[in-house]
Amino acid sequence: MYNSSSAATVTLSLSGFIGSETVTSTNSSTFDNKNVGTGKTVTVNSITLADGSNGGLAANYSISTGQTTTANITAKSLTVSGITTSNKTYDGNSVATLNTSSVAYSGLVSGDTFNGTYTGAFSDKNVGAGKTVTITPSYTGADVGNYSITNHAVLTANITVRSLTVSGVAALDKTYDGSVTATMDSSSAVYSGFVSGDDFAASYSGVFANANVGSGKTVTITSSYAGADVSNYNITNQSSTTADINKKVLLLSTFSASDKAYDGNNTPTITSAVSGFVGSETVSHSMTATFDNKDVGSNKVVTANSITLADGTNGGLASNYSISTGQTTTANITAKTLTATASSSNKVYDGLTTA
Repeated sequence: MYNSSSAATVTLSLSGFIGSETVTSTNSSTFDNKNVGTGKTVTVNSITLADGSNGGLAANYSISTGQTTTANITAKSLTVSGITTSNKTYDGNSVATLNTSSVAYSGLVSGDTFNGTYTGAFSDKNVGAGKTVTITPSYTGADVGNYSITNHAVLTANITVRSLTVSGVAALDKTYDGSVTATMDSSSAVYSGFVSGDDFAASYSGVFANANVGSGKTVTITSSYAGADVSNYNITNQSSTTADINKKVLLLSTFSASDKAYDGNNTPTITSAVSGFVGSETVSHSMTATFDNKDVGSNKVVTANSITLADGTNGGLASNYSISTGQTTTANITAKTLTATASSSNKVYDGLTTA
């Protein structure tokens, strides 16, 4: 077996003795090199003769060297141990960090040129406890081929969940529609801690605190996540945002003014109706309008100057609605009919008809 030396153990059989004499011998022999191989040449470098036990004297004999034979040097067993690995936070890959500072090579012959480098891989990239870490070795050095290597056993370690924080989800402002439903906009959502390329999708729904008009109203967000990599994250949801509910604009669907006789003012008698309510809601209204002036005329412009809304009787709130003014219609101001009462004074006849 390989031992980093080229020394060989050789057994010699000597012949050529006189009669029954014998002598003993020792020898020094070497392989052609120290390395593992089959049918390697072994050369006898020196032979020392010693007196035999039956009267043969070494001094009476000589022997030459340089004889050769063949033999094998087999690989020496080497076992790798002592490598450790660390737990890690999910990072989207299966790479494991190894610590080789205490690596041990049982069976390595001191002084041999033998180096090992190692990479580690979890069984997959996903979060889990006690996950298998397989070690892939690479060995270099002039003496690597002289060893039969038992590689390091597999290790175990944990991949823990990665923190992911959601922000930037917005709610759109809306016009009052009687519901608390908010339309969400996640186009600028930020996922702090997200590993690029992961299979991760998010959807969001939101509700206003109530359905009524207001600015900077709280919208509570409900989050839903899907995708193969969702379970690798510990998600801190965005709980809320703010948005406005704006007043719904009503229409003055009916607006007419009645003709009137001149009365010295520009106030008309009007008839009006409002439309555009949400569902069955209604609100009441009152309004003021004026002719363009007080004077008699046909098709005179009548302008709505103010419209005041008030809460309805079926839940409609005036504060959820608005209505514009400035609508016009036409009506006539006719001349006022005057009544003449005649009176005359008596006179003395003067030959004239003048009273």
